[in-house]
Amino acid sequence: MSKEELFQHELESLYRVVGRATGYWANYYLRSVRKNGAVLHAKKALSKIDTTQGGFQTLIEVGRPELSMEYSVLKPEFKSLFTEIEINEAKRRLSTVPEYAWRKEVEADQNFSGDIVDNSIFTEGAKKQVTVNSYERCPKARQACLDKHGYSCKVCGFSFLEVYGEIGKDFIHVHHIKPLAGISENYEVKPTKDLVPVCPNCHAMLHTKSPPLSIDELKSIMVKSEG
Repeated sequence: MSKEELFQHELESLYRVVGRATGYWANYYLRSVRKNGAVLHAKKALSKIDTTQGGFQTLIEVGRPELSMEYSVLKPEFKSLFTEIEINEAKRRLSTVPEYAWRKEVEADQNFSGDIVDNSIFTEGAKKQVTVNSYERCPKARQACLDKHGYSCKVCGFSFLEVYGEIGKDFIHVHHIKPLAGISENYEVKPTKDLVPVCPNCHAMLHTKSPPLSIDELKSIMVKSEG
């Protein structure tokens, strides 16, 4: 398979990966990639210097810039397909990505994915501030999420009611899919789209990365570990 064919496969695959991971299905992007070919599509997109690309900005907001076309262009196996000017433009765009949007490891003792009642805790006389997702704790948003998705974990399918009986009824965490750092002050949460029910174990595992893993990513990790 030629480099051009490999790049075509790369960009078409990105459409599916991004859609499953973020809920953003870039249909116009896919049509262009298939109609013009991936290399020409990328060259046209990179010729628009200093123009904000909507899809690229969306990937920053959801904390997945490594799924961008620009990131693929800079991969060693594809760089020879592009001019120095095009490569520099891809680098420039990626250089504008805020630090918070690049995925990092989260240490186990820093993973506060559970429901925390207070916004701070006290340890040995020192105050430690813990950021809490207010959307996840909002009763109305939580209930709207659960009315839509039910009370079983979206990752592993675990149901507290089925396992523990009546004491497990209505017990589940909810997880905010969109990274908080990418949300503006005037952002209006969409409970049925932005929130999903997850068990405490899966909730903690989603937050082993920052920005968090997607539901599909964690499912894939579970399948691989079971295999």
